[in-house]
Amino acid sequence: MKFSIGIGRELLCCLALFLFTVSLTGCGGPPSTPPPSDTEKSEMVQKSIDEFIASAKKQPKAAAQNLSILMESLEAYATEFEGPYIELRDEAKKLQELYQSSAAKDKIEAQLEVLKQKASSLSGGAAAE
Repeated sequence: MKFSIGIGRELLCCLALFLFTVSLTGCGGPPSTPPPSDTEKSEMVQKSIDEFIASAKKQPKAAAQNLSILMESLEAYATEFEGPYIELRDEAKKLQELYQSSAAKDKIEAQLEVLKQKASSLSGGAAAE
């Protein structure tokens, strides 16, 4: 009889410890961060594009590779948030095609300007919403 009471107490203690552990992990985690606002998203994308354009003008030979990195972000934004981010991605694709075809410098610079204007229009569009 003593043997079964001892096992029962051990099981009860284990169960209590298990429930205590589960309740702690479920309730005391760090608070989740809210998703970025439209303004924050547009500012982040605009900053990335401005940095890319500055880099492309300083180091034109590295621009195509840097654009492929930027394209990954723009593709993700276009997929997740749609709207103006799709247009922005499409303009970046045009620029990528120009780099791949070794287009003239003036055509690349013109497309860089179009990309910059599209990025600038994001913050105007986000503020209006």
